[in-house]
Order: sequence, then C-alpha cells, then structure tokens
Amino acid sequence: MSNTVFDIAIIGAGAAGCAAAYKLANENKSIKIIMFDIGAAFSKRRSQLCGALGSFPFSDGKLWMNDTKKIEDLCGKRKAAKAVKEINDLFGKVSDLKIIKDKKINSSLEKKINKQDYNIIYNNYIQFNPSNIHSLSKIISSSLDKNDNIYCSFNNEVNDIEKYKNLFILNSDDGTFKAKKVLISVGRSGWRWSSKIFKKFGLIENNDYSKFGIKAEMSVNSLKEFNKSHCSLIGKDIEIGPFNWMGTVIPEDHVDMALSSFRSNEDRWISDKVSFDIIGNRYFKDNGYEQSDRIANLTFILTNERISKEKISALLNGKSKISIMKEYDWLKTAISQVSNFIPELITKAYFHVPTVITLPPQINIGSNLETEVEGLYVAGESSGIQGIYAASIMGAIAADNMI
Repeated sequence: MSNTVFDIAIIGAGAAGCAAAYKLANENKSIKIIMFDIGAAFSKRRSQLCGALGSFPFSDGKLWMNDTKKIEDLCGKRKAAKAVKEINDLFGKVSDLKIIKDKKINSSLEKKINKQDYNIIYNNYIQFNPSNIHSLSKIISSSLDKNDNIYCSFNNEVNDIEKYKNLFILNSDDGTFKAKKVLISVGRSGWRWSSKIFKKFGLIENNDYSKFGIKAEMSVNSLKEFNKSHCSLIGKDIEIGPFNWMGTVIPEDHVDMALSSFRSNEDRWISDKVSFDIIGNRYFKDNGYEQSDRIANLTFILTNERISKEKISALLNGKSKISIMKEYDWLKTAISQVSNFIPELITKAYFHVPTVITLPPQINIGSNLETEVEGLYVAGESSGIQGIYAASIMGAIAADNMI
C-alpha cells in the first residue's frame, strides 16, 4: 500500500469527505482513492465529530437551505445546482427532504430589530432525524465497501503533508502515502490541523478575525413575538441566531475541550427552551485563529472543563466565571442593545460558554475548490464555510473538479 500512488487522497471523512468519496468511487472506477480519518469507521464511532460522516450523527440534523447560496457565491450557480441535485438525490434515499419554511416574526418586532441596524435572515431547512442519518451512513458505507477503487484508512491521523514535484506525500500514523491530488475536508474537528497545513503552504490570506460569544437560552414564553422563527439577525460585527426551539444545549466534545451545541431531534432533548448564539466578529490583527484557540481553551478551563451555564445578569454584573477575560467585554454592550428587542434577555436568560466558531484562517479558493497550491483542494468547514449541507455540496463539487 505504501508504494501505491493514489490519484486522490481525501483527508477527513465528514460530510464533505464522504460526499466526495461516494461520488468518486461510484463514478470513476479507473482511479485509485484513499480516504483518511482520525476517527472510527461507519457504525463504530467512539467519539463525537471524529469518524465517518463527522459531526452529522451528533448534530441537530437540520440542513439549512441558505447553505446553497454560500456555494453559489463561491462556485457559481451552475456548479452549485448540479451538486445540490446530486446531494439531494443521495439524501432523498433516506428522507423525503421536505423543506420546512421558516416563519416570519411579528411585524412590530421586525421594526424594533431593524431600528437597531440588524438585518433579518430567514432560514428554511430540512429536518433529518437520527434514523435518517443512520440509514444514510449505511448507504454510503456499503457503497464504499463494494468499490475496490477506494481504500478507507480509519483511526489514522495524517500528521503532515509535503509536496514533491507533482506528488503529495502524506505522513500518517500508519505510514507514508502518495497521491496526485489531495482534498482537505477535516471539518470543524480539524480546524487546528488545517490551520497548520495552510500556514505551511503559505496559503493564509486573512487571519484578522475571531468569532466567539455566548449561546443564550430562554423560555419559549419569553420569545413569543419571534413566532418560533429560526431566523438569524446580522449586525455590523455581531450575529444573533439562528433561533433554535424546544431543545437542549449540550456539550460538543472536541479533542481537549467542549463547545456549546444544540439538539432537538430526539425526544430526550425536547424542552420548553429556545437557544441562540450571540457571536461577535472580533478583530485581532494577524492573530485571529490563535485568539480563537486561546479563548476557547481558557474559557473551557475557567468553566471547570465543561460547558458552563450562568445567568446573563452575572456577566453584566461582573460575577461570571468569564468576567476576568477582557475579550468578553464587548458582550455587555451587545446584550444591552439586544435587550431593546428581547426585553427579558437580561432578567430571565442564561448563557452557555465556550461558544466559539472553530474556523481556520481565510485562504483563497477557486470556484473549483482548488487552493493556490496546484492539486490541493478544500471543502467543508476547512474552507471557511459552515454547515453540513454546504459541506456535502462542496464534497460533490470537489469530486467533479479533481478528476
């Protein structure tokens, strides 16, 4: 195996990697493919985020339709439309893909929000349940198993990538592998790893921003004017939402920390609560990723190595566990502003931390998803675009452009 030169190596078997592998293995029998993942194979997952389908099995199962717009902006409408159809055909094998249209908020509330200079974005979505995701996993795994043109190397970490002439050399825990082209699709569990690779190849274009904040949680009764809308509110440097209803905030476990997450697609997570992110886009010149990593880890330590739940009022009064961190000071102004259209935010709401958007520094990516290094492609959250649906679509686009 170590002497084999693979045509394509896929690093990361999350939504993007699996979508690319499924398409490549089924449509290109003459090429040799290898897919790596630090986690376990299908149905043998031992930890969140790592392993086949990545974060999908532990997500809330929502496929946000606005993700298609992100891909259109990057890749163009024609490529996006083709990939969307292919992913919908695949996902349609396990779900009817009924689009749930987002509800509009009350007009009086809309005026209050607009007055505070926020734009309202409505989020239509498709709801996947755990049984749908399990069935999808079986379809993809059985397809890869029957195709002898792809080799899946699970429980194997690619530690480094080098390029020598026209070949990529991948140094992994299980040995060294060679490939003509490489797709990086490590998802949000691999944000540190992809940042290291981007830096090594000199790909980083912008590393000035860190996105972090809190996940607020309130009673449904406190947000009646929102009419159970899943909208997002976009301000100059602050993003609020999406509003997630009738579920529970849970820890999303990474290698050395946990981040706040949300679940509602199983009976055990049902509640009378609604949660929404309040995220700031904070400026740290040439140091954004490093600050995200530092803030996530330090907050995790201050909250006794688990996600913390505290009253919003504790943060405003300087009595929160994270009050000693000056990086969170902007939240006081933001919360006061938001309370103009969510009056009970200060008196009745709780917040959860760490809440950090784990994205690597920004790099230049072509419409074919190729980086400035010839033969090196990026898909999913490694590209800076969030969302499971977006990642899946990008995986299909990458597969088309790598052959």
